[in-house]
Amino acid sequence: MKFGAHMLPTYMPELDGALADFYRCMFDQIVELEKLGFDQAWVTEHHFGGYGGTLPHPPTFLSAVAAKTSRIRLGVAVAVLPLHDPLELAECYAMADVISNGRLDFGIGKGSEPVEFQKFGASRDQATQRFSESAEIIRQAWFDAPVHFHGEFFHYDGVNVLPKPVQRPHPPIWVGATRNEETFRWAGKMGYELMTVPFVHPTTDAMHDLVKIYRDELARAGHDFVKREVLGKFHIYVSDSFERGMREAEPFMKNYHDLHAAADPNRKLTERDIGHHMTRGFIIVGDPERCSDTIQRWHEEAGITIFSGTFHFGGMPQEVALRNIRLFAERVMPALKDL
Repeated sequence: MKFGAHMLPTYMPELDGALADFYRCMFDQIVELEKLGFDQAWVTEHHFGGYGGTLPHPPTFLSAVAAKTSRIRLGVAVAVLPLHDPLELAECYAMADVISNGRLDFGIGKGSEPVEFQKFGASRDQATQRFSESAEIIRQAWFDAPVHFHGEFFHYDGVNVLPKPVQRPHPPIWVGATRNEETFRWAGKMGYELMTVPFVHPTTDAMHDLVKIYRDELARAGHDFVKREVLGKFHIYVSDSFERGMREAEPFMKNYHDLHAAADPNRKLTERDIGHHMTRGFIIVGDPERCSDTIQRWHEEAGITIFSGTFHFGGMPQEVALRNIRLFAERVMPALKDL
């Protein structure tokens, strides 16, 4: 089993201080993740609000992190393809792969926040077609031959994109999928890795069924359906008991959800009972043994092979976030590495 960390910066100036200090906190966390043996560090792409909007251009951030690390893989989860020009994405993420000496993991998705499309003046109705065209263009751009592509939205003839990534034929491509069965099918058909957020699935069985669809499509398309990874992203908080963990983590989880809701006041988000989701293991909270047992259950029942934690959220102080990361690395990860 492998382990990663997801950075979705829910920036709260009154708690997090100056933005430059907030960035330094994230840099220091990723340096610590590398020292502690984590395999991956992921950053998200969001815009225009406290819910992730302070990290709007992930390749810039990842390139800065690359200069401070040497081993840990660095990923975007996800690049929102319908909001961008695909050749520009191919250029800037290839550059991040070069700067990191081949450590980029490239996550792609259609985008989860309607208000971001609205503010960019982009059409969500076009998102699926733009997504599939962009994914193909970026893949072509990373090969040695020039790009030749003619689709509904993009047309290129003989464009040579530079730089080329270090990883050949291209960095690993991960598809962000939640509840849309067709996205799981497409990821399998294309032979890409899969990432999902278990929190959005109603049950472990529901997620298991979607992961099975993904692996069935991998096999049907002739890809290696055993070696492909399935990443699950969880909020994680390790303490010395479940009750204390719930008590300590709940205010930060509430801040996180409040910032998400504030990003789009007109959008009706599903009401979440934070305590209920902690009890069910959709948010991983508690003593190390409970956290280990919960992760093992997700591995066995839903087929997750990589667990990535959001350890810092909702105005959590840096010392608390670092303690959370260290407890997970020292008390949870060792029992699970051989699964």
